[in-house]
Parts: sequence; C-alpha cells; structure tokens
Amino acid sequence: MNTNPIDPALVAAVREFIEACVCARPSTEAEAMGFQRKLSPEPESPRAHPNDDPGDFDALCLEIAAAQDALDDDPAAGLAAIRPIPETGFKLMTLAHFPPSEAQATFRTSGTTTGTSGRHLIRDLDLYRLSGVAGFRRFVMPDGVPMRFVHLIPPGSSRPQSSLSRMVDDVVAAFGTSPAVCARTGDAVDLAVAMQAFEAAAGTGQPLCVLGTSLDCLTLFDGMRTRGAALALPAGSRVMHTGGDKATGRSITREALRAELEALLGVPPDLVIEEYGMTELLSQAYDAPRVTPGPRRLVPVPWMRTRVLDPATMDEVPDGERGILCHYDLANVYTAVAVLTNDTATRVQDGFTDIVRVPGAVARGCSSEAATRTL
Repeated sequence: MNTNPIDPALVAAVREFIEACVCARPSTEAEAMGFQRKLSPEPESPRAHPNDDPGDFDALCLEIAAAQDALDDDPAAGLAAIRPIPETGFKLMTLAHFPPSEAQATFRTSGTTTGTSGRHLIRDLDLYRLSGVAGFRRFVMPDGVPMRFVHLIPPGSSRPQSSLSRMVDDVVAAFGTSPAVCARTGDAVDLAVAMQAFEAAAGTGQPLCVLGTSLDCLTLFDGMRTRGAALALPAGSRVMHTGGDKATGRSITREALRAELEALLGVPPDLVIEEYGMTELLSQAYDAPRVTPGPRRLVPVPWMRTRVLDPATMDEVPDGERGILCHYDLANVYTAVAVLTNDTATRVQDGFTDIVRVPGAVARGCSSEAATRTL
C-alpha cells in the first residue's frame, strides 16, 4: 500500500485531458461511415488537436507514474520507463495513493475459478463517470442522438461493486431519453420484458441501444429462437457487448454474435460495438467500425494507451504479432497508471484483437456473471 497523496493539480490535468477529448468533434471518417450528428456540436476546446490528442499523453502519464513512484528508468524512454503493476497486484495488495478510508467505492473482480477477487479502490467516482461516459460518447454515441436503452446487465443498485454495472447506470443517465428497460432478473434474461421493449421500438420507430455481455446476448438469442421471435429494430439502433466466454463453458464467436443480432434484431454488424474493460482500469477500449474504420479491432480511448509487449523483451511487438497487453490509463491517477495484464492479443494498427489469457492464468471476466437462462 502506498498512500503518498496525489497532487490535486495532477488530477485536474487528467480531467482537462479527458474533457478536451470530449469537446473534439468525431472524426470525418466516422461521419462518412454513417454516424451523422443530430445535435449541435459542442464548442471546440483550445487544446483539441486534429488527431483528437489534446496534449502530450506520454508526458502526463510519466508525471503520474513519478507521483506513484513507478518510474524505473530515464523518462526519455517514454512509456517503457514506467514499471507496470501486474493485474494480480490488485488481489495481493491494497493499491491506493490515498487513505483507503477515503474510497468512494470499491470495485471487485469476478474472482472466477479461485473465488479470490481483486479490488480497485475508487477515490473519485466523478472521474470514473467522466472517463466512462466520454468513452461511450466517442465510440457508441458519436452521432449524439439520445435514445432508449435496454440492458441485460444488472444495474449498479443491485451490484454496487461491479464497475460494469456502475458504467451502465452512468451511460443510461447521460444518454437515455426515457427510463431504461432492465431485462435482467437474477441470473436470467427476462425475455418478455426485452421483447416488449423491442416491439415497442419497432412500432414507434425510436432506435434502441442494447447493452449486455456477450453471453447475455447468447442467452437472449437462445430464448428468442426457442420462441420463434425475430424482428427488425429501427434504423440507428445499436448493441454494445462486452466480455468473452472466459471459463463458463459457453461460447459464441464475435462473428456469430454479429450474425445473430442482424438475423434476430435487424442490427447491422457495423452497429454491433464491442467494449473491453477491466476492473483494474477506469477507461475502456472499443471496437466500433463506424468510428474506427479498417480491420475490426479494439481501440483505446485517447486517454488510455495499450502496448502489446513481447514477454521475453518487454518491447512492443510489430503490427500483426502477438504479445501481452499493458495498459496506460490516465484515469488511474489514484492507483496504478500502468497495468500489465495476463491477456495476450494481436497488435492491429492502433489497437488489438483476439484476446486470449496467458496459459495458466486464472480465467476471469464479467461474462462469468452473465445470465444463463431466460424467464
């Protein structure tokens, strides 16, 4: 445990960095791919750059690492100078650069298989909300069109220690046009509730945003096919899914998930958006092809960088090669700005894909708590 206080000016710099990214308009490529803005654009930030980088990410990340006593080498080495915390560190120790009694929340990992969960002490829930909502806006709602939400993920009120459930609450509050529909009861998807919302949207023409883990979606598909249910949601509807099959014994490929969503709900594959997050991080990465055209891949928000590292040398691998994921998250200013995971992936341009756990690593993930049946 390290309770060395973080300079409030450093936290303010992180907020300024994220807010500058929020003020930047979506890329012209995103608009050309079909995300047309319906609301007046927010004013440009004076720090916003054309490439959506509002400042020197590396410099701010290194400053946070120095405050966390996590610099191993000369800062001239860039992000490679930072000593990352292994994801297991969140299980083995208390990581907090503040008195733990001041934590506003505690997020816990699922503790799949072993029953031992890690914990992330959250000093500032507003910072988590800022990061999560800003990332969701950029990748899931870049057109700025408010819409109704249907979520297969339990709300934060029922799972206060779930970072994902808290994020669902935050994005629904930020972008929802009417009370969200929660189609989840315990370990079950409430198919009647979900179908009622889907049919109402189809009747009114109001697009929906559906949120669920990959296995929640699989459970929904099973229930719909058993009952012979299928329809086309209104144009502009989209689905955000997260989490792999992990150690559950059930699985669905990303390609199959997209095909099922198109067949059963009429959502085109390029509006099926994948989110990648960890309890140990306060920021996310997204696969959103209308925002990041090209090969499908997970791309971090601008205030997080992900390096794919050769485990033998800890150097970044070339494009197209596999390595271990190391995330550098500015929003983790109070805990660990650099987190070395037990996930391997293939580096693809500015992102990564094909995530697989390191052999022997404990399986984990939000899909371990996914719905397993329908009502």
